Amino acid sequence: MAAARELVIWRGSQFSSKAIAALRVKGFLPSKDYKLSSAPMGLEERKKLLPAPYTVPVLRWDGEVVAGSDEICAFLDERVAEPLLFPAEHEGEIRRLERAASDLYWVNGWLSTVDAAGFERWSGARVRKYVSGGGAGVGPRLLFKALPGSVTSRMIHGVAKKSYLATLRRRGAELGGETGAACLRLAAERDTALVMEEARAMLRAFDRELQASATEYFCGASEPTAADLTLYGMLERWLGNSLCPGLNGPAQPSVIDGMPGLSLAWERMHERFQRDCTLSELDDFADIATSVGDVTWSRKG
Repeated sequence: MAAARELVIWRGSQFSSKAIAALRVKGFLPSKDYKLSSAPMGLEERKKLLPAPYTVPVLRWDGEVVAGSDEICAFLDERVAEPLLFPAEHEGEIRRLERAASDLYWVNGWLSTVDAAGFERWSGARVRKYVSGGGAGVGPRLLFKALPGSVTSRMIHGVAKKSYLATLRRRGAELGGETGAACLRLAAERDTALVMEEARAMLRAFDRELQASATEYFCGASEPTAADLTLYGMLERWLGNSLCPGLNGPAQPSVIDGMPGLSLAWERMHERFQRDCTLSELDDFADIATSVGDVTWSRKG
């Protein structure tokens, strides 16, 4: 494995799952063909290590630094011709669908973080293990041992919920426009049924596209496109285990019920990427210690 090839991620991140899947479509496997590293959770720490906007995924590849899953897909198409993640004959449509699938991000996060049941299914056990093992510090560890499990579970969810709602408010103010307004609206929403129906309405549009396709992927593609992989990243959190069996679970396992096109696409992609890209046990998985440097590659030049 070339030491100069590294993908910086968060386990459980929707766009990290997308980037890992994109690399797999191009024939690259984690730990075998490239190194996987984690970014620290604190924003100030990330500012010292990652290029703006200081989030994941970030790819280091043979001297190039590429930030963002959509940019990583475009970069991989430049470096490895087939199969194309943005097929030339359907590139405009694939980019439209990729953007639309990215719009699921905020409802996806709400239903796996703000919703108590979704949070518990997705990462409740993992977070409790982290806190009880001292990962959050000595104080939370002692508190965890002293209080009943039901109390600590509510406390942990309360912290996660508060943090995500704060993120929605901050990003809503930063982004502005329709996306910003959507973030601010979700930050004020507390009705899981309403957010679930909003998510399902968005997903039905993709289901219609997939049912109309000649294959299980968008635009009749024989392999997953960048749009399929964006959708996959969202579904992996709702329906799968975020590529971390034994650590994460499905936040909303019924979210695509009654959507046959989506169900088929999900089953094919989940089976394929789960087999080759499991992230539960990575021997050398750790936070990056040195800066990856500035972005050197962008499809915009």
